[in-house]
Amino acid sequence: MKKLMAIICSAVFLGSGVTAFSGCNLFGGKNEEKTVMNLSLNPEVEFVLDADNKVVSVNALNEEGNLIVSAEVFTGKTADEAAKLFVEVSKETGFLVSGNVSDGDNEIEISISGDASAATKLYDGVKGKVQEYLTAQNVTATIEKETIDKEDLQELVAECAPYLEAAEIQAMEYSALVEEILASRKETAEFYSQEVKNAYYEAKAFAMEQAELEALKGHLNEMQKLMYEAAYTGYSTAVNLIETTRKTMLVDESSPYQLALAAFRTAKTDYVNYREYVASLTQTEVTTAITAALDNYETLLDAAEDTLETAKETAETALATAKTQVKTAYDTVVAFLDSASVKANDHLEEISTKQQAAQTAFFTEFETTYEAAITAAETNWANMKSALQEQWAVGE
Repeated sequence: MKKLMAIICSAVFLGSGVTAFSGCNLFGGKNEEKTVMNLSLNPEVEFVLDADNKVVSVNALNEEGNLIVSAEVFTGKTADEAAKLFVEVSKETGFLVSGNVSDGDNEIEISISGDASAATKLYDGVKGKVQEYLTAQNVTATIEKETIDKEDLQELVAECAPYLEAAEIQAMEYSALVEEILASRKETAEFYSQEVKNAYYEAKAFAMEQAELEALKGHLNEMQKLMYEAAYTGYSTAVNLIETTRKTMLVDESSPYQLALAAFRTAKTDYVNYREYVASLTQTEVTTAITAALDNYETLLDAAEDTLETAKETAETALATAKTQVKTAYDTVVAFLDSASVKANDHLEEISTKQQAAQTAFFTEFETTYEAAITAAETNWANMKSALQEQWAVGE
């Protein structure tokens, strides 16, 4: 399947001007240079910038990053404006601490891709804007520069375009990697959940794969189609098992992961709010009891984070098993098609047409299927943002 997707992208669409199938690199000719800029404080957020260093997409890189990107509109802002807004929301919600700062707090990391000279110039401008805000707010913080190299971009593409072969990703130029990331991020821009985004990327890959098989099925005779259906049923059942596993273990509000994430949000809110309260005190006001209380909140947060990670790992183990079943079932279907002398390479244009139609239908179906999870995620982050903005009452 991955190999076929690579063939279609390179042989059928490249330079054709067709952009409906955004999973492929359809940007024939000279690409407009774009940049990936990540900001990390604990919330981690990714920005794709155009040639004028304006934000064309924003994406959370961890769960807490979803709180930031769901709180404000970043698209259309310049890189320094987006960075300033990032630290503003971080300060409003207590991720950026005012007053007494402990080791590990207020460490801002700015990571930038692309040409080293241009990246340094961009970093200097962004850092200057952020530092200006921090100084005005009397916030002490460290700002560090990191580099997003080609290998980092390749890893991102592998995550958001699972239908592509590793070899093809390795062969992609810088601009093609960034365009692939941008296309995928735009599709999931309103999904403020890491697991909903992961579900989308993988489900899209299977939708394209199923469209491929549907196109090839049309070239079988009636007797062959009956035999094909038996093999395809096993494949389809295995694909459905992946979606069921992901929903029941990671995405649905009643899933172990989402229950653990809700507990993590609560523990994080309690810790951040109390930490901000402690930071507002003078050194003489910070009693042993207050320090012990902060340590306790941190212990509870660590425990909640461990539970969240365990739920994630358990689900990924189950998904890995289900994916093995899908691969086996898919290979069986392809082997049957090969035995019937139906080759994908002979029908690339037909497959691409089917896949473009499938993608349009897929997006609508996915939003409907995952509507509850999409809505819940946005609501939950909004509620956490409000809770984080509440000041801790002295004496609590």
